[in-house]
Amino acid sequence: MKQSQVNPVTAPQAYPAPGQSAPGQMPPLVPAQVQGQMPGQIPMAQPTAQPSLAPQPNTGFPPMPQQGQPHQGQPHQGQPHQGQPHQGQPQYQQPQQGMPNPATPHQGGSTMAAPMVEQNREGGEKALPRIAIHAFCERSETAATIQATTQDWRMSRTNLKIYMGGLPAAIEYYRNEGTPSLIMFESGMRGQELFTQLEQLASVCDADTKVVMIGAVNDIKLYRDLMEQGLSEYLVPPFHPLTLIRSIADMYADPEKPFIGKVVAFFGAKGGVGSSTIAHNVAWGMATKILQETALVDLDSSWGTTGLDFNYDSSQGLEEALEDHERLDDALLDRIMIRHTEKLSILPAAASLGSTSPTSPQAYETLINGMRGLSPMTLLDMPHVWSEWSKQILESADEVVVTATPDLANLRNAKNLIEFLKAARPNDPDPLLVLNKTGVPKTAEIPVKDFAAAVGINPSLVLAYEPVVYTEASNDGKMLSELKTAEAAFDGIMYLTQRLKTGEFPLQMAGKKGRKARKIKSVGKEKKSGGLLSRLKKKK
Repeated sequence: MKQSQVNPVTAPQAYPAPGQSAPGQMPPLVPAQVQGQMPGQIPMAQPTAQPSLAPQPNTGFPPMPQQGQPHQGQPHQGQPHQGQPHQGQPQYQQPQQGMPNPATPHQGGSTMAAPMVEQNREGGEKALPRIAIHAFCERSETAATIQATTQDWRMSRTNLKIYMGGLPAAIEYYRNEGTPSLIMFESGMRGQELFTQLEQLASVCDADTKVVMIGAVNDIKLYRDLMEQGLSEYLVPPFHPLTLIRSIADMYADPEKPFIGKVVAFFGAKGGVGSSTIAHNVAWGMATKILQETALVDLDSSWGTTGLDFNYDSSQGLEEALEDHERLDDALLDRIMIRHTEKLSILPAAASLGSTSPTSPQAYETLINGMRGLSPMTLLDMPHVWSEWSKQILESADEVVVTATPDLANLRNAKNLIEFLKAARPNDPDPLLVLNKTGVPKTAEIPVKDFAAAVGINPSLVLAYEPVVYTEASNDGKMLSELKTAEAAFDGIMYLTQRLKTGEFPLQMAGKKGRKARKIKSVGKEKKSGGLLSRLKKKK
């Protein structure tokens, strides 16, 4: 994209950068946080016993299909569940060189509370394409909400610039400048005046530019009129940043592949905690018990155990997929994957020290995006490594399951990982914590309550230490459901599986006796303890 030369006389006023405010200015208002809630019950598995303006003469917007009704950011109806989005503080853009002083934020009106967004939506999500976005706002509250989208991983490739002045500023600016991929403007106008200015905007826009209007009223007639004129979307504030991101994503969705599959990443806080075993059994339960079409991908090329657990010889599936990611497509992926059952497909790793996997994040991103198009549910069995590609996968997964055991090293690692994920994914559900191998005889393990207090979230599932059961399953290449002695453990696995499938925890665990999940008291008073554990619990 060419670098525009900004005319200081006609350039719109840029949205303030940090610390840049006129004397006496109030700081920009930031959408209120939406507090997440934890599931009230945690099972303890015990051992056995929109479119731009329509083509008009001298206009540049292509026609877009008419849609149903305006998209207003109303709070999601229904019971909240774990992982409601946490709104972060926006990072303000520095004005370009040659731009005039920032506009004075709007000081009238009240703070716009960001409503909750739907988390249990069908399918998954991926990052937006590399597009340039310009937003022209009338109110600093709207500008702050739009700027907050830059903290989301879905916007990592976009180039967003925010200016004040609304629709008139956009028209004047583009008389001398090229238009970006997407223009958003805020306006409270209605009637002929609005449509006259829209015609003026269309006359200075490129043919492939998309336009989104942020209006003031939820008027279905106005919405339909705007859609007939070719606008891509009409939004009514207040709306959550994720609502805006999803609206933009819908505009740029591939019409030939509109569905995006869901991706769940399983990551161990430490090696040997059982993350792979849990991932494999969740995939098995998802496919055989819930009958969900599922794909399991082993990303550990050197030490992966998928082939062992499912009783397959060494396979070069992962290595072949990553070898030349530029030619990777649905046909190649489908050919190299192993169809284990009617509903379960596996992409195993060679598990050989002679195989080397690419370290490029682009290779893994191509693979995972390919899986999103091939399977509605993909589970990633990730190795315990920290690199650019593993970090990117954890940030962009729809769900993250962290497995840990109740010792000090796991507590430290899990705390660091959970805090990182919360900060990197402000609009996504909190990671799900599985506390494995509890109740080991003759060990001074950290109590579940203290572990939860230190890491900041309650475990979603607590599994008991049953070495005989897990060793038998692993040695025989079987899943837990195939062993009678592992019924309690598999009930806990299915409890987690239901949460990953539906977005909500079941009211009770499956099983012949229908045992209800054991309640764990909310973390309140903390036991006094010294050393690193005490410091980790006190650190907030």
